[in-house]
Amino acid sequence: MLPSRIELQAAELEALLREQGFGAAAFVPSAGLPRAFSRHPEIAALGEGTFLITALSCHREEPEDLSEPGNPHALIAPFARRNYYAEAVVRLKSVARALRNTCGFSKQALRIFCNSRLPEKALAVLSGLGSYGKNTLILIPGMGSLFVIAGLFVPATVIGNSSPRLTTDQAGAADSRFPLCGSCRACQDACPADALSEAGRLDDSRCLQALCTEPLQFSESHRRAWAFRLYGCQSCQDVCPYNRNPGAETATRRGELGPSLSLKHLLSLSPEQFKECIRGSALARSWIPPRTLLRNALLAAGNRRDPVLRDLVAGHVSSPDPLVAQAAAWALTRIGDAAPGVQT
Repeated sequence: MLPSRIELQAAELEALLREQGFGAAAFVPSAGLPRAFSRHPEIAALGEGTFLITALSCHREEPEDLSEPGNPHALIAPFARRNYYAEAVVRLKSVARALRNTCGFSKQALRIFCNSRLPEKALAVLSGLGSYGKNTLILIPGMGSLFVIAGLFVPATVIGNSSPRLTTDQAGAADSRFPLCGSCRACQDACPADALSEAGRLDDSRCLQALCTEPLQFSESHRRAWAFRLYGCQSCQDVCPYNRNPGAETATRRGELGPSLSLKHLLSLSPEQFKECIRGSALARSWIPPRTLLRNALLAAGNRRDPVLRDLVAGHVSSPDPLVAQAAAWALTRIGDAAPGVQT
């Protein structure tokens, strides 16, 4: 029992989270974490209490590509089309406010996290919220993997926690057991860069999602595999059987970019205008250099092979940034090989 002896009811917490639109919830006490996790600096700093782990859906039924003749677009992965991370934090703030009002917690006593330095996927498994898939993502029955993980740490004990628990071995080793996957290897076979050759182990040096924010020159095979994307790759999620009927959508327009953006528009922007274009979105993160997004747009333009983009791409060949200039030169060659009006 915590020194404060504050106890919270799991059912009441679940009701609070449902009211805020979260699709699933589970709880794990800090005292019950395996030693490797309890010694994590971010976890150790929080002290004794309970992690409330939840999931906010990023699924939405909408077109995948808004391109029109003469106006080809670059594609955005579903999880980044709106700022679901910021939306989850806003909704958790409402939960935290309710807990402060009813339990007297100070504002500093509660820690909200989403896309943070905490081991969020491991906490999701340890809490029983979901289990690892062979693509290293978390699977939740009824939600698949189309969600963002978010959570709240409270210095209290949660009573009546009925969350299913996995063993330490299951929770700590993504490549050992995949209780929801069985013999399925659809995600592995669908990866356009062969980054999942071994189940449960992601090769960051090949994964398009991992590389898309790195200021590196892509190999020829990766440039072509990049296809029409601007940001994100969900090939392994698109084929997952658990994502066929992912359930409820999250109603939000926070940081909305939509499923695709016009390449004619993106390639005509100055660096300052490019930053303004993505302001407030999931792409406006400190660890996502805008120059990598411009490189991505140029690669998408090269793979679109639409001559309408030729002059805009050519304008970036003389960029003082080698990352941009080389991507533009490659894209210009691809467009130059295309017949008028052809997209491949």
